Amino acid sequence: IRIMPRGQGNETGSSEPHTVPYGSWKSFPEQPFPMYAGTKSIIYRSTDGKVVVGMLREKGKDTLVWPVDEFLFVTQGTIHIEVHGGETFTLGKGDLMVMKKGQTITFECSEDFANVAVFMDLENKVTLV
Repeated sequence: IRIMPRGQGNETGSSEPHTVPYGSWKSFPEQPFPMYAGTKSIIYRSTDGKVVVGMLREKGKDTLVWPVDEFLFVTQGTIHIEVHGGETFTLGKGDLMVMKKGQTITFECSEDFANVAVFMDLENKVTLV
């Protein structure tokens, strides 16, 4: 059995072969994410800052006008989503969704919610994470 080493993120967007991030979704170093009473791990950040891949543990409820395009994959727990003017649904482990910049979304995370997400903005640096 091969055990994956602890993940190391590439926060500079380096193209050097030794900077390829890999590992279990929960193996990357975590930092506080106080906005949602959780933690975040930056797995990759492009050199221009317009693409960020991260793992987030979040709690609570909020309504946001989505600041960037986001691909979200649930790795643990659940998240209840209400897309204003659209559908309401709950995502669980293994589910995914894509949120578009400018959509208004209300969400509520379970206490054990975690996800891997790709944040993209073609115009500006991603500052959400």
